[in-house]
Amino acid sequence: MDDYANIWLHRAKWAYLLLIVATLMSPVFYVMYISFNENGFGAAEYEFTTRWYGLIFSDGQLMAALRWTLGLAVTTTLLTIPMALLAAKFYKATRAKVAVVFLLLAPLFVAPDILSAALLVFFKNVNLSFQWLGDAAGVTFMDSWFRLGFGTTVIGLIIYTIPYAFVVILITMGRYNKEQTEAARACGATGWRAFWDIEFPQIRAGVFSASAFTVILCFNEYTRTSLLKGGFDTFTTVLVSQMLNEGMSEQSYAMSSFVSVIAIALIGGIIVFTLLRSEAAARKAQPVAEPNTAPA
Repeated sequence: MDDYANIWLHRAKWAYLLLIVATLMSPVFYVMYISFNENGFGAAEYEFTTRWYGLIFSDGQLMAALRWTLGLAVTTTLLTIPMALLAAKFYKATRAKVAVVFLLLAPLFVAPDILSAALLVFFKNVNLSFQWLGDAAGVTFMDSWFRLGFGTTVIGLIIYTIPYAFVVILITMGRYNKEQTEAARACGATGWRAFWDIEFPQIRAGVFSASAFTVILCFNEYTRTSLLKGGFDTFTTVLVSQMLNEGMSEQSYAMSSFVSVIAIALIGGIIVFTLLRSEAAARKAQPVAEPNTAPA
């Protein structure tokens, strides 16, 4: 806040921001509230307990779904982030920036239901084609290449998450001066050393943020996962199935709260770390940029 700003207006803006965040997060807070109720959702009497958190790891269905979801999230992140990073570097180097952005963001323009149904039909037809080729060649190892399962779900999640990862990394890259890479190359560094030693340390906050964002998107995604997953359950599909049938169990409320807290702590930690690093870098750069303001 500068010296001419109204302190009450400044505080009103903070109050407005906190009100918006509290409103958006109120469903999550309500789930956390229910997860500590001994009598579960809808009970007339609220009795505080932490018992459901001790039982979540004994719920076989939830733990199996959580393991599948973690596997999907880790695999998708390991594949999506390098692809998004290369796309962002290509965007910085090419003159056709509008075309690159349009192509990378194109999956967001298609409704999730339509894109998921299209992928479902596509994979089924591709799998039938490979089965026909295998039958014609007398081999069977191609029969499961595109059968609905882990691989097809990962492909669907990559299509879903790569636009977000690309945008997050690109925003961070906007602060990087490419002349630093040129200077490193002029001093004899290879392209990889120039990237790893000079560029990556300055954009890694964006890479880590994109990674965390991708993991959270994989946990939240339902439409693509439910249509492309084949015969296993994920965390989200189990919760939705419970809600549509007999209602979520108390362990599911506890697990939902547990996952939400981890996601909030992860994103919050990255934001705080990034802000602290930015402030430290600004304090370090100030004596160089403004030598007359440096303390004696």
